[in-house]
Amino acid sequence: MKTLHNFWFATVVPALIGFGFAVLSIRYFEQYGWSLFLGLPVLVCFLSAFCTSFRRSIPFSQAYWTSVTSLLILGGFILVFAIDGLICLIMALPLALMLAVPGAALGRAVGKACMRGIDPVVPLLLIWIFPGLIAFEAREVPVPQVRSVTSSVIVNAPAGRVWDIVVAFPQISEPPGGIFQLGVAYPVEARIEGQGVGAIRYCTFSTGSFVEPITDWERPKLLAFNVTANPEPMKEFSFYKKVHAPHLHGYMVSRRGQFRLIERDGHVVLEGTTWYTHSLYPLWYWGLISDGIIHRIHGRVLNHIKRIAEAT
Repeated sequence: MKTLHNFWFATVVPALIGFGFAVLSIRYFEQYGWSLFLGLPVLVCFLSAFCTSFRRSIPFSQAYWTSVTSLLILGGFILVFAIDGLICLIMALPLALMLAVPGAALGRAVGKACMRGIDPVVPLLLIWIFPGLIAFEAREVPVPQVRSVTSSVIVNAPAGRVWDIVVAFPQISEPPGGIFQLGVAYPVEARIEGQGVGAIRYCTFSTGSFVEPITDWERPKLLAFNVTANPEPMKEFSFYKKVHAPHLHGYMVSRRGQFRLIERDGHVVLEGTTWYTHSLYPLWYWGLISDGIIHRIHGRVLNHIKRIAEAT
């Protein structure tokens, strides 16, 4: 019993168990779903709080912060063994901290209940069934939903001038800031081969180029395109030169996009829209993050076009 109460046992052992399940989900099943981002933090925090409160009464704050420490150790294992990078762990941290509350509360309650002679079968049962949960989720992968993000700026320039810059804009000289400095891919320039429907536009990002066959060419009102090739969405920050995280390939995919130019009262409302699919779950959490990133990408491009058009 004293071993269970030991701080390092109550934090490192649950983190090791969680690391094993993370490797199973990410490396074996290449699955970034509910079991990984919801179930795993709850499980790790449950086990940590259970060990800390086994057959004794402790404050919830002690159970919670011990559980959070276990989560941070789990993140350290993921970094050290190059399962994922720092940026994705930081993005997942707010969700994990929220899930630590029910995980720690349940673990504390079960641990304290063992004072009445109840056998500690619940932790063992959870550890036993969790791999099955990961495997089941991997077999029932839902079809990714198409999401759309629209951003706009007002440009004080003729629509024809704005159109020419939209079709192929020169290199963006403004240094990347914010999330782009952390490794998220950012736009650099765009070029086009040909004109009209069927032309191929290449939008170059810091990690590679999007290949965009033109599907609508209504000068100077609408430029629309499909996306047939996507570069990696980010460069992971890690101790290692390259982290081969599966989510860098095919989990956030741009499907099509468009620029719409609307003339109003001597200026142009320039709208940029991206349609994309997202395969990280839960969508109510990761979808908000990805939408925000795309808005930042749109803003970098649209404001660059605005500066050039208004300065010409």
